[in-house]
Order: sequence, then C-alpha cells, then structure tokens
Amino acid sequence: MNLRTFCLLLGLSLSSGAATAQASDPGTLVERANAGDAAAQADLAVIYNDGVIVTQNFARAAEWAALAAEAGDAKAQNLLGRYLHTGLGGKRDQQQAVHWLGLAAETGDPDYLHDLANALENGADGSSDPAAAAKYYEMAAKAGHAEAAISLGVLYQEGRGVEQDHAKAKALYEGPAAEGHARAQNNLGLLYVRGQGAPQDYERAVQLFQASAAQGFSKAMRNLGVMYENGFGVPFDEERAVELYRQAGMREAGPALIYDPRLAPPPSDQAALNELQVMARAGDPVAQFQVAWLLASDVDAPFENKAAAAGLFQDAAKAGHGPSMINLGLMYFHGVGVPLDFVLGQMWVTLAAAAGQKDATTTSMEFASRMTAEQVGQAQRMAEEHAKESR
Repeated sequence: MNLRTFCLLLGLSLSSGAATAQASDPGTLVERANAGDAAAQADLAVIYNDGVIVTQNFARAAEWAALAAEAGDAKAQNLLGRYLHTGLGGKRDQQQAVHWLGLAAETGDPDYLHDLANALENGADGSSDPAAAAKYYEMAAKAGHAEAAISLGVLYQEGRGVEQDHAKAKALYEGPAAEGHARAQNNLGLLYVRGQGAPQDYERAVQLFQASAAQGFSKAMRNLGVMYENGFGVPFDEERAVELYRQAGMREAGPALIYDPRLAPPPSDQAALNELQVMARAGDPVAQFQVAWLLASDVDAPFENKAAAAGLFQDAAKAGHGPSMINLGLMYFHGVGVPLDFVLGQMWVTLAAAAGQKDATTTSMEFASRMTAEQVGQAQRMAEEHAKESR
C-alpha cells in the first residue's frame, strides 16, 4: 500500500468516527432533565463538561450540575464543587466549593475525597488548610488513589499540616512510583538524593529521575541535569546537563505536540517527503498534519517554519482532523508560530474534544484554569459557532 492510498483510507476512518459521535444525541436526556430527572441532569452536566458528544460548555455544565446537586446526586455535587473551586463555571466560591465537594466525599469515592482535599489545600480564595487536606488525602490514598498518596507524601515531606516525616513520604511515593507515576518518581528521587527517609543513593535517584523525565516531567529533567552536571550517580557530563536543562525549559515554555497514533512515523527519505509535501499542497489533511508536525517538532527551526506548521495544522483542523486541532490549540496557548491567544487555543482544543480527540478535555481543563471565566465562555461560544458552520 503506498502512502497516498494509506492516507485516503485513514481519511475514511476519520469521517466514520465523526458520524458515530453525531449519532449520540443527548436530546432524550434533555427531555428527562427538564422533567426533573436528577440522573439525567447529572449526565448532561458531564456531557457538557467533557465536550465529546456536544461542544464543551462549562457554563451549561454548571447549570445542570447545580440542579442535580440540589437533588442529591453525588457526581453532580463533585462537578459543581470543582467548578466553584476553579471558577470555570463562571463563579469562584471557596466556601460553596468545599460544601459541595464535602457532600460528594461523604460517599467515600476516592476521586471525590481527593478533590475535596485538593480544594482544602489550594483554596479558591488563596486559603490553605493542609491539616484538613491531609485527612482526606489519607482516606483517598488508603482507597488506592495514587495522586492522593503523592500529595499526602508532599505534605509529609514538607511538614505542612502534619509532622514532617520523610519515611512516611517515601512509603507514600513508592507505590505510585512503581506504577509509573512521574511526579512520585521525581519526588522519591529527591529523597534518595538528600538521604531523607532513606540512605543517600545517587544511582537510585538517577534511575527515578530518568523514568520520570522519559514521561516529559520537566522537574525531573532539571534534577537529572543537576546529577550530570555534578557527576552524582552518573559520569560527569556537562553537555548532557545543558541538553536536559534545555529540554526542561522547552517543556515548560513550549507546546508538547502530539503525533497521530494511527499513523506510521513520517517518511525520512527525500522522495517520500517530496510526495508528502505535494499531497499537503493538494489539501490532504493527513499529509498536512505530517508536514506540519515535522516543521513544528524542530525546536531550533526559524519562526517561518513554525508559522508554516501552524498554517498547515489549521488547514487540517478545518477539515476535521482532531490531532491537528489540538496541536493548533497548543501553538496558540504558547504563542509558537502564531500570536499568543488563549481564547483561540481553547476554541481549537474544545473542537478537538468534540471530534473525539484523546486527552483534549484534559488539555482544555488545564489551560482553562489559567483563563478568566469570560475568556473560557468566549472560546466555547466560538467553538459552537465553528461547529455549526462546519455541519
């Protein structure tokens, strides 16, 4: 099968995926929700929050969640509490956030316990109650919640809300680290570097930093750079240290673009690259994506290449290619190849979620937390209009 045939077949699979998403119409849920069905109201809140079946809209999600929360639905109570904690639903209120998150946590669900603990530790109003947070982190950790265990470990490591205890921190990190959690691996590595809660072991620390850095965790990249710069647990290598610092900086300052997992890697021989470029100029969205990815992935490339990549991602995104949508959004979020614009970034990531792109909802939530509710609302309205025009 040649490259052109493969791209055409992939285009067909992309079209069939979009049709499947459109077939899942939440209309019947709306009827039940308007009739007062709390479960339907909660489901609608989640649908609008995730933005997969419909265009993501936090304000509508918050409205449905509020109705279901008042009726006692724990899922809606948790979602409403998270909105009030982050302000994504249009209102930020620490007292109400803790109230609704607390009601949801009474079910004992470890995710809900973790969310309550997080809100107590990092209050919407700038407050912090690490002692109360530790209580709920511990309950969630005992129920197997890895993120809660790591966050509780940090409190023990730093002595916030609990008596400082490096041995307990180590014990809390070990399970998640063994399961591959990058933050736990990095934090456990620091304990071995400092000899806190465990004998000092630079080689073990390096192993942990390497495992974390391989997942793109920028703090681990920096810590690994320090090890190379000083020859701790590894041979002294200043060039490697500088490269790790550079990678960490790029990870923090620039977009970590995704590659479409359905595709083979882009061709490397010149003849195939030339054919790919011809297909991209002819308007093939998959070829446009691959050429754009090659241009944008070169961190040392001039601005003109990054701008060309953004243009190709945009052409493919307008044709409905989800990975291009999320990459274009990331470029707007970081101002790479395009002017920095969180609203346009959020619009494209929202559209990527509606197109079924994996991790788009998580990315949307991450950047929405750095925006005002007005900016998020504007982006979601723009996404709705764009979706209507594309039908």
